[in-house]
Amino acid sequence: MKDELATLLYEQVRADNETREFLHWHYSSLAECPRTQYFKRLGIAPIVYTGAGRMLRWKAGHLIEEVVRPYLEKIYPDLTSNIRMTDEDDDATGEFDNYSEDQATLIEIKSVSGHAFRYRKVSEHRTHLRGEKPYPSHLLQNHGYVRQLRKRGKPVEFIHFVYISLDGLIATYKVPVSQTYLADVEQRLKTLNTAWAKQEPPECICNDQDHLYYKSTLQYCDYKQGDDCCSLSLINN
Repeated sequence: MKDELATLLYEQVRADNETREFLHWHYSSLAECPRTQYFKRLGIAPIVYTGAGRMLRWKAGHLIEEVVRPYLEKIYPDLTSNIRMTDEDDDATGEFDNYSEDQATLIEIKSVSGHAFRYRKVSEHRTHLRGEKPYPSHLLQNHGYVRQLRKRGKPVEFIHFVYISLDGLIATYKVPVSQTYLADVEQRLKTLNTAWAKQEPPECICNDQDHLYYKSTLQYCDYKQGDDCCSLSLINN
């Protein structure tokens, strides 16, 4: 007899997917196409839905952060975690994973597939991502948090990324705060807020394969149908 439990589980996971409400711009979405974010804030339903497998990994990733946090607290005794910041001037919101004021450091936990790891130097007890550096979209997201913490008078000089796979591989990268990424955050927020104030959809950049954020983010647009992406007809519909 065919066991259909896997199919039923996938169906339940997909049914549990909820579209996030955009009352503000989200720092975690800054690397997405500006028009994609504009559509989300208008409340336009996505036409491409996240697969059940990917949703399961996202949910497991949140649990991994909870598992790792007690060990981070031993390394950073003043650790504060999961604080949401909303800035009315930027009209943006976001929730950082972890922050140490004493060390002026954000600590971001990211769950990734085991395929994201390239090799392991056993002698150095080091595992690396294939690109041997943090993902650009993650850098942009966390520089949004840097911007808001600094506005609140909190020092941030470093971002420490902790990439963890479900089979226990860990890769870490500590990077100094970048003025380039801070400027990109500011420009992206300006683009979004200008478009929102005028109620004019910004440019779609999803098909720019040479773009810094294409591989990690832009190619997975929620409003892509074949070669047609972020169609303005979706607003009329």
